[in-house]
Amino acid sequence: QDRDVHAQYRFLWETYKAILDVQKSHARLEDGYHEPARHAFEFCRVNKRPQEFKRLCETLRRNYNDLFKRTGPPPQHQVNPTSTETISKTLETRCRQLQFSTELNLWKEAYFTATEVYELMSKVRPKLHLRSMYYDTLGQIFWKSENFLFHAFASLKNVIFVREKKNGMSKDELQHLASKAVLATLCVPFQRNSDIHGTLELSMEGASSPYEKAKKYATLFNAQSVPTRDSIIAQLEERGLLALASEPCRRLFALIESDFTPLSLCQDAKPYLDQIVGQVQASEKSKDGKEDQHAAAPVTSLLTDYITPLKQIIFFRLMKQLSEVYANMTIADFERAASIVPFSIAENWMANAARQQGINIQINYIDKAIVFGASRKVDMKSMRQPLIEIGYKLQTALQRVAPEEQHKKEKDEKRQLSQNIAKRIEDETRQIRQRKEEIERRKEERERRKELEEREAMERLRRQEAREAEAERLRQEEERKRREHEREEQKKRDAEMAKNKEMLEQMKKQAEQRASNLKVAGKKITEIVADDLDKIGFDQIEKAREAQLQRERQEKIRQRKLESKRVDHLARALREEEQKLLDDWADEIQTKDEEFLDKAEEKIIEEQKAKHEAALEEKELFVGFSEMKEAWMTTKMEKRQEELAEKEVEREARARAKVVKNKIERAKRRKQEAEQQAEKEREEVEEARRQKEEEKKKKEEERREAARRKEEEERQKEEEERQRLEEERLAEERREAAERDEEKRREEAERRDRADAKRREKEKELEERMAKEEAERRDARQSRAAAPPARR
Repeated sequence: QDRDVHAQYRFLWETYKAILDVQKSHARLEDGYHEPARHAFEFCRVNKRPQEFKRLCETLRRNYNDLFKRTGPPPQHQVNPTSTETISKTLETRCRQLQFSTELNLWKEAYFTATEVYELMSKVRPKLHLRSMYYDTLGQIFWKSENFLFHAFASLKNVIFVREKKNGMSKDELQHLASKAVLATLCVPFQRNSDIHGTLELSMEGASSPYEKAKKYATLFNAQSVPTRDSIIAQLEERGLLALASEPCRRLFALIESDFTPLSLCQDAKPYLDQIVGQVQASEKSKDGKEDQHAAAPVTSLLTDYITPLKQIIFFRLMKQLSEVYANMTIADFERAASIVPFSIAENWMANAARQQGINIQINYIDKAIVFGASRKVDMKSMRQPLIEIGYKLQTALQRVAPEEQHKKEKDEKRQLSQNIAKRIEDETRQIRQRKEEIERRKEERERRKELEEREAMERLRRQEAREAEAERLRQEEERKRREHEREEQKKRDAEMAKNKEMLEQMKKQAEQRASNLKVAGKKITEIVADDLDKIGFDQIEKAREAQLQRERQEKIRQRKLESKRVDHLARALREEEQKLLDDWADEIQTKDEEFLDKAEEKIIEEQKAKHEAALEEKELFVGFSEMKEAWMTTKMEKRQEELAEKEVEREARARAKVVKNKIERAKRRKQEAEQQAEKEREEVEEARRQKEEEKKKKEEERREAARRKEEEERQKEEEERQRLEEERLAEERREAAERDEEKRREEAERRDRADAKRREKEKELEERMAKEEAERRDARQSRAAAPPARR
């Protein structure tokens, strides 16, 4: 039954594909193309078929792109991809595709589809619900990728669009969308709310840099610049969306963004978070019906998902405020201050705050205390934002203390700036260029050093592998020689055994045919089996075989002698009887030949006489014309005879030249043939000599082979002794190589330890010098702060 259902589903899926392929380019079947595509989307969603959904999306994308490959105006029956109606239908299908992609959790496919939807919306004015759905789906995509900045921007664009375009919208729906935008904005990390262009524009990663990606994401919203946390908050306040949000969301926003209450921040925020969760639960219970429950499900999931990011943002805000007020704090007090999360999670979040937010913090587990502003290695990337904020606060304080002096100073600075602007631009440009060159130089040096280290490591590894490979090769070579020797010995034994067995079988057959009682090693040839071959030697079998062949040879000689005597008597009798018949046959043949020759001569004579008489009659007819013919021939032949004489002279000259040429060619040919003959004779002599030498070498090789077989056993013993000595030598060499490698590793480790010690000493000196400079600057600031303000 399952196979039948699967076959039905497969048939339905193939039907969808066939319909889309047939109707993809016909103008009158355009509605019939998009409707099956939407049914196919529904089929993939209901049956949970993400792979088929991906293939379907690729098919639709390929079919749409193929429409643009035609050049010139499209035919009347084909789809025009630039028409408004076609773009609108394609946009609706793509929006349905975008919706089903999110339901199937195909977020990468959803992002690709969103880029296509944006391109289509730039060509035609979409329907209102499609644009709202587009913003909402983009928000889901960025939420899944944990890009809270563009998720908040998508929520903001959605609520602004719905508020402006949808007139009959209820107050609760608008309040929900505004609350969602406010919570999404609060979830944006603080690190990204500063000048994103200043922090990212100097990145050297090209198109893959974070700033380039952010600009690419911003184009999906038709935004001219990359949004920031401050810009989103400014739009919320400017358009009055903050006032439309629910009361807990507004109070939570004011608490996080405006108030400075580090010790009570988490306690103040916890009731608002509980109220948000309570409102969500109340909205769940108030919904009746399947459609309303289906509509409320995504709202509930989104609002409850905001709780954990909000707690993290509140915790980061708490850490920042505590680091500005306190130098240290006990863990117990910190747990009371950060009561919204357990301390085990807070530890991980503190590490992220120190790494991302630039907060100097240490956890002292011995004293059970948390130290803010602890000394650590200076990281310019993490110190950028704190220094900017300190400068901003000092500037604000200076403006409040002495505003007139500050205005005068600003005017002087502006005047000085206007005078030196060209020089400053040149200096700053040069500094930026030098900075880039220094960055490139350091990168190249680091890459060169890294490449050198990798090359050295690879060289050491290569040498080690070469030594191991050489030892393994020698071992395999010895093993191969031993196996080949054993294999050759076994082949010889097997060949000898097979030869003996074959010879024995032939001898058995011959003995059975002649009923012979041949014996080998005391046993009859017919009684010997395969097991007896191990006891019977080749010499014994060869001797028995030679005896058997000798008897067969003698028997054949005796039979042939008897046969020759019988044949001689028969041949003599036949010749005696046929001699008389041969003489009679010869006389008869001679008589018949003479009669045939006489008849043929008579017939030829009669034919010749008849031809002669006919020729005489023809001669009598042409006699009267002979004089006229002679006269005509004389007149015609005089000139021809002269030409003939000239041609004969020329022909004789050519003939004489040709004779001379032929003589020369014959002489050359005879000389060449003589040389070839001499060369051939030399080759024959050389071949005879070579054959003689080969025969001599063959005899010498046979003699050496006999000597080699005699010395084989002694050489085998010497080879075994040499192999044993070689194995001992290789083992000694491997042991010495291992000792040398161990000595090199120890020296390398000592050298690295010395280099690390020197590097740590330099780092320690640098940190001490920086700490000393920081203390001097702190003392200078305290002395300036303690000094009385100057009176005018």
